[in-house]
Amino acid sequence: MLQGDNSEEAFAELVRQHATSGVSGVVPKFLDSDAEKIRFGPHKKTSLFTHRHIIKGSSRLLPFVSLNEHLCMQVTKRVMPAALTEVSADGQALIVHRFDVDENGARFWGMEDFCALLGLRPAAKYDTTWERIAKAVRDHVRVAERADVFRQMATLLLLTYALRNADCHAKNVALRYSSQNDVHLAPAYDMITTAVYPDYAKNPPGISFMGRKTWDPGKSLQTFITATFGLSVRDQAEIVDRIATAVAEVGPQVREAMVEHPAFTEIGKRMLLTWQEGIACLRCKHIYALGDAALGDAFIGFSEPNPTVTERHVIGRSDLLGRR
Repeated sequence: MLQGDNSEEAFAELVRQHATSGVSGVVPKFLDSDAEKIRFGPHKKTSLFTHRHIIKGSSRLLPFVSLNEHLCMQVTKRVMPAALTEVSADGQALIVHRFDVDENGARFWGMEDFCALLGLRPAAKYDTTWERIAKAVRDHVRVAERADVFRQMATLLLLTYALRNADCHAKNVALRYSSQNDVHLAPAYDMITTAVYPDYAKNPPGISFMGRKTWDPGKSLQTFITATFGLSVRDQAEIVDRIATAVAEVGPQVREAMVEHPAFTEIGKRMLLTWQEGIACLRCKHIYALGDAALGDAFIGFSEPNPTVTERHVIGRSDLLGRR
């Protein structure tokens, strides 16, 4: 939650002032009070740059997506470097602390997402592969730092499967650098459990590997990670264990949010069931054969969520953040 005596008032006033400033896809982004500049890019969408924060709102199609993202980021930060997030008291707006600036808000790091690194148009952010992303890492990251980047990238990929985030695309993975000799994977950001929303429940992973996009990759997942990122199966299994522990630790926060925000209850149930399914899939005999994980009381003792009706079926890509 946002802290400080006047933070909620200030945030509400900020949203009122900038509610029509622009959007990225269907998730609004707002300026903070120290805005540097507003740029209107292609497709008449606004790119918002602030000194310290990016502020994002929820929408009619994606209720409580800000709370969803905040909870996913609580899982993510437990297993890899991740952007710091705070959520508003009503669960409908998210503050993301920028990680390309120093403590005074001055630009310190350069950052390039893999759309830019691969020469892709933003609209083609789903039209790449983890193999191409790995090649770009080898092209831009020194050998001394490459193993760490690949380990974090493997962790991000496994998190995508555990959280069922179909919106992990080339603009949501980036390199951060201070010079050509100091290049690292940017902290994880924009992690969302997309499967809880009816319009996106059937969407496959956003980036393919080995020519496939599927939530049931079988042994090909560990084979790919070993061959492309250089992690042994034992290392991968250790990461899966850490993700399961993180999910177990954040599960009670989801239950608390369901109590605090009754309108979030159905989404919260779906998040818990989706995370449980994602962990079970990774740990099943067809992938890492780790056996069942004890995720704790937060994942039991609630009724089944209401049935959902999917209005459209998207094959091969997620359009969570806008149509092509």
